[in-house]
Amino acid sequence: MESKDQAVWNTIFSVVFLVLVAASFWSITGGGINFRWLYVLDTLDIALLSLATFRIVRLVTSDKIFAFVRNWFLDKQANGTYQKPDKGIRRTFAELIECLWCTGLWGGWFVVALYFMGDFGRFFVIILAISALGSFFQVLSQMIGRIGNNPTHTGVCS
Repeated sequence: MESKDQAVWNTIFSVVFLVLVAASFWSITGGGINFRWLYVLDTLDIALLSLATFRIVRLVTSDKIFAFVRNWFLDKQANGTYQKPDKGIRRTFAELIECLWCTGLWGGWFVVALYFMGDFGRFFVIILAISALGSFFQVLSQMIGRIGNNPTHTGVCS
């Protein structure tokens, strides 16, 4: 059962997210009057934004290089493992960071806002997207390697 304190923190984070999305939208559309950018987005833009969002989500929720940040919001136990705090803002951060769906929303907002900030933002999004493609190729090559090393696999299509 979620505590009342935790519900307050979760509500605060939801409101902050909505305010950030609204402020970004207001900024991108020039006060809500310029929607030209929406019609300029093409399939390549959507692919770049999607791949970059995937990479941000993976970075925040799973990658070792980001573990030190995830650990800021966890309590270290006597046996050396980490556990979410029982309540408070640190628990909300811990839950946000471990949830792929939650991190995906925040990451999606971050990537889109960054993309529309100009050339530097687009450059950063392209780096994230290329990194995501590299991750996909790595996983694919590992899968192919496992299939090739499987002694029960005959290599013949049935």
